[in-house]
Amino acid sequence: MQDLKERGFVSTTELAATYEVSDMTIRRDARRLAQTGAARSVHGGLMLPHGTMHGVGFAARAGEDAEAKRRIAAACVTLISSSERVFVDAGTTAYAVASALPQSFSGTLITHSAPVMQAALHLPNARTIALGGELLHDSQAFVGDMAIANLEGLRAETAFIAVAGVDSRGLYIERNLELSTKLAIMAAADRVVLIASHGKMGRTDLVRLGDYRDIDMLVTDRRPPDAIAAALTAAGTELVLAP
Repeated sequence: MQDLKERGFVSTTELAATYEVSDMTIRRDARRLAQTGAARSVHGGLMLPHGTMHGVGFAARAGEDAEAKRRIAAACVTLISSSERVFVDAGTTAYAVASALPQSFSGTLITHSAPVMQAALHLPNARTIALGGELLHDSQAFVGDMAIANLEGLRAETAFIAVAGVDSRGLYIERNLELSTKLAIMAAADRVVLIASHGKMGRTDLVRLGDYRDIDMLVTDRRPPDAIAAALTAAGTELVLAP
């Protein structure tokens, strides 16, 4: 249940491997949790009940490339100090980063993501600053002029930024509604770290966020395609492969 509470979705296959039990045992336990209302049984795993933590869409996306996101998050935590000022973007990979922060983290966490704000509840020593704005229900992010205004005067050492896709030409997000808020967060950080699993490589989306000169580092779980690797090198952007 702890995995489910932290991530919103867990796959039955992953649970069986983690706890070294059979798929049959996991499915039996999953049925029991569903019967008691503690979880919802969905294709491939378990989700938190409606209204418990995340929207259905967010929880379902959290289950995509879950192991890759976990590895990326663990690698990100090693990049910052325990007292650092950190922006954490919206999105399931960014949420994984926030969830991976240890309880000993005593820095400042700044975010416009409702799930990340909830993850901050397990960081008793951290200072958490939540940006307001208009809530996008599917991404669970606050965006717009109010969020940007609340960024004024704030400065972080590192910003972890999530995207919908990357290719050799740059970085992409799903909607223009998110663009100004993401750009403001990036501009308010000394170092911009892009977090993207292998599933985002070679993909584009509706809105172009920028190119590799706009970020300092890419953290991913597999070596990117040659064209993307070449673009990173040309821009002088550091590549970190999560172990």
